Amino acid sequence: MNIDTGRAVVILAVLVFYLRLIILQRERVKRLRAAEAAQAKAKKKRKVSETSAPAPTRYSILSPNRRDRLIAGIGLAAIIFGMLLNLKIIPGEMLQTYWWIPTALGIVAFSWGFRL
Repeated sequence: MNIDTGRAVVILAVLVFYLRLIILQRERVKRLRAAEAAQAKAKKKRKVSETSAPAPTRYSILSPNRRDRLIAGIGLAAIIFGMLLNLKIIPGEMLQTYWWIPTALGIVAFSWGFRL
């Protein structure tokens, strides 16, 4: 398989995307463990008769911010546009040569949709 500059850039963008997801997940696990430790410590200090409901935990890493979701949607559209250019469905020799630019930028923009 011939790996040209465009494919290398897209592969690098995908690796950055997954690295970002891994870092977000590790940070989330750290926060959950710290919250559990604090809750266990507070439980020892409280009386046995007191009961309180635990704070609701947010399980999704999707950003609740509309602006982040809009940027992620634009990124998804750029990925699809770059894919169509690579498949030569969209005409234009100059655009087809640089299909990897909207694809890589789209991957980076799509990563904006994920937050802690």
